[in-house]
Amino acid sequence: MSMFDTKKSTNYQLQFTNEIGAGSKVLGNLEGNGNIRVAGHFVGNILEAESSKSTLVIDKEGFLTGDLHYSNLIVAGTIEGSITVDEQMVVHPSAVILGNIRYKSIDIHPDARVNGILSCVALDVVKPNKSEVISFEPIQKIAS
Repeated sequence: MSMFDTKKSTNYQLQFTNEIGAGSKVLGNLEGNGNIRVAGHFVGNILEAESSKSTLVIDKEGFLTGDLHYSNLIVAGTIEGSITVDEQMVVHPSAVILGNIRYKSIDIHPDARVNGILSCVALDVVKPNKSEVISFEPIQKIAS
C-alpha cells in the first residue's frame, strides 16, 4: 500500500480525499472537495466546493474552531462556530457544539452537548398557501 492510497475509515464507511490527523494543527481556510476527516485541530473556516456533495467528519479527537458549510456532517468531536449543512447532520454522543446550526435533516444523540440555535433550512422555503390554511370556527359551548 502506498502512502497515497485513500484511507478507509471503518467507523463511517467513507473514503476520505483529505484527512487532518490527530495531533496535527491547521490554521487557515479550506475549500473541501470530497469526504474530509478532521481528527486534529483545525482553526479556520471549512467550505465545500460547489459540485462536491460530500461528507465532513469531525472525529472524536477532532476540534474545529471556525464556521463550516458542507452537504453532510458527522460530528463526534468539538466545533466552536456556526454550522450550515445542506443535507444531513449526525451528532454523536461524544460531540460538543458551541454555535448555531442551520440544517435540512439532523440527528442528535441525547448525550451530545449542543449550545446554539437550531434552524431548519427546509422551513425557510415552506410557506403555506392560503388554500392550505384551514380556518376553525369557534365551537359554541352548550350550557348543561
